[in-house]
Amino acid sequence: MTTTQPIGKKHVLIAGAGMGGLTLAAALLQKGFDVTVYEQAPELREVGAGLWISANGTRVMEALGLRKKIEAINLPPEDRVIRFWTTGEEHSVYSRGASSSKADHTLIQVLRAELQRVLYEEVIRLKPDAVHFGKLATGAETVGNRARLLFEDGTYAEGDVVVGCDGAHSRVRQSVFGAAPPRYTGAAAWRGLAPMDKLKPQHRRPLASTWVGPTAHVTTYPVQRNGELFVSFSAQVDSTTWHTESWSEPGDLADALEDFKGWHQDIIDLFVASDNLFRWGLFVREQLDTWSSGRVTLVGDACHSMTPFLGMGVNMTMEDAFVLTRCLEHYDDVEYALKRYDIARVARANKTKAESLAMLKIFHSPELQTEETGWPYIHKYWSQQAVRDRYDWLLQYDATTVEI
Repeated sequence: MTTTQPIGKKHVLIAGAGMGGLTLAAALLQKGFDVTVYEQAPELREVGAGLWISANGTRVMEALGLRKKIEAINLPPEDRVIRFWTTGEEHSVYSRGASSSKADHTLIQVLRAELQRVLYEEVIRLKPDAVHFGKLATGAETVGNRARLLFEDGTYAEGDVVVGCDGAHSRVRQSVFGAAPPRYTGAAAWRGLAPMDKLKPQHRRPLASTWVGPTAHVTTYPVQRNGELFVSFSAQVDSTTWHTESWSEPGDLADALEDFKGWHQDIIDLFVASDNLFRWGLFVREQLDTWSSGRVTLVGDACHSMTPFLGMGVNMTMEDAFVLTRCLEHYDDVEYALKRYDIARVARANKTKAESLAMLKIFHSPELQTEETGWPYIHKYWSQQAVRDRYDWLLQYDATTVEI
């Protein structure tokens, strides 16, 4: 039986205190649910990486009342540009490309650790003991009309719902849907955080830039932490060498310089100035056609880990969290609510996952080897119409009102 009336104070167990787990916890607590989050790490660990929150993610932050706090740590770009890999010459796709679009192409650029802090503070404001550290979830199950989250130490927690927000290597997903072997995409990723005071003046420009070349591309943008300014960069390069699927795997500067030999000095400077470099392989998994079973479901990378080529990973996760909250609030029957969640989310997330992977062949093209062939290619694939076709359907989505 279902109803449109809010349910009672059900208890939701969440595996993982990343962006998905904390967004979901904040949304549920605001709606009156009881929530307990279990995180395997002993504490929240700072990760030196930036991320983009686009309009579809910002709507969720607005609904949670966190927009002002997010804006306080934002360094908004004046423009979003494509840059040629050897010269640095720019083509605008943000101000001019988005101006004729009905979608909001505004970007919020923040450090991942700062966003995590804002979400965590909201969660513990609502329930001070909501997050339990040092608890590694190994699986989940439905037992009668209850859900159990199982831990490595042999214990378990029991509640009304279990949500796996435990990332691409999700143990919750594996326990419910079986193994999901990763497939290497043929590309490796580098990331780093370069202090602006170690860089040349041109790096201070408030731009969201994507440098494109024949076998690699690099996205750069400014971020801040406690008033200190950095350039966050994420670089993807074609590589036949298998790499670990971990975006916190240390990388060697000499390898990075070899991967980006011949690139503009501004890119080389970022690698050299970065306090730490990380390198990992980009993998994909077969899509799931359902994320829920019984009283167990999934959010974010646990169910649709995707390549970073559309910048949508964290935004999809925020959408998941808010739509799931709405479904659990709207329907009395938990298992029916989770079915409605699947109906509302799976197709969109899987389409985004596929479109993101397809962008690899656009970012890396032999046409970009020379300026003579490269600029016509850039004007074709980052024209106003191409940008609208690529992003408008993503940005116009509203997790706060979409049909559930």
